[in-house]
Amino acid sequence: MAGSDDPRGNVTTATAKPAAELWLPAEALDCYEGDAQLRSWLRTPGLLTERVRTASGAAFSLQVLAEGEHDGAHRRAIILGTQARPWIYAETSIPDETLARHPWLARMGEVSLGETLASHGATRSAFAYARLMPDAPLVARAIAETGQAAQPLWVRHSEFAVQGATLTVQEVFLPAIGQAARPT
Repeated sequence: MAGSDDPRGNVTTATAKPAAELWLPAEALDCYEGDAQLRSWLRTPGLLTERVRTASGAAFSLQVLAEGEHDGAHRRAIILGTQARPWIYAETSIPDETLARHPWLARMGEVSLGETLASHGATRSAFAYARLMPDAPLVARAIAETGQAAQPLWVRHSEFAVQGATLTVQEVFLPAIGQAARPT
């Protein structure tokens, strides 16, 4: 809303909302991200958890930070990476309608969402990408939960459908992605 008239005839201006982030398709990443290794992780076509598990080996870690009801949806926040370093912070939002049809989604515990959904025949939308500033709420939560320095981070967004019921996943790619151990 650009503005409105008040009863006295004056024009009032509404507080401007922040501009929507620029979400990009995979083919546009080459124009915005020069690091080929990071682009490779962002474009992972299959299950990201599977790739993290393979790359990290015995050091693999999936940590559930929070899970429960919030604002009409079941929300889950996790960290993927190695036991020493977080690589990905991810949030899942499952609308109550989806949860009513698939209550097992609220009982996954330490199991990977992607792997669980694949075993239930879920389909996934195309990915959308955005490099978000540290004050974007999702990135701010990722930074706070993982102890990262404030910085812009890439986010990958997609939707899953399980027998027509949808849920949303957003994955924040942290600076240590693909690095198995801390530098000494």
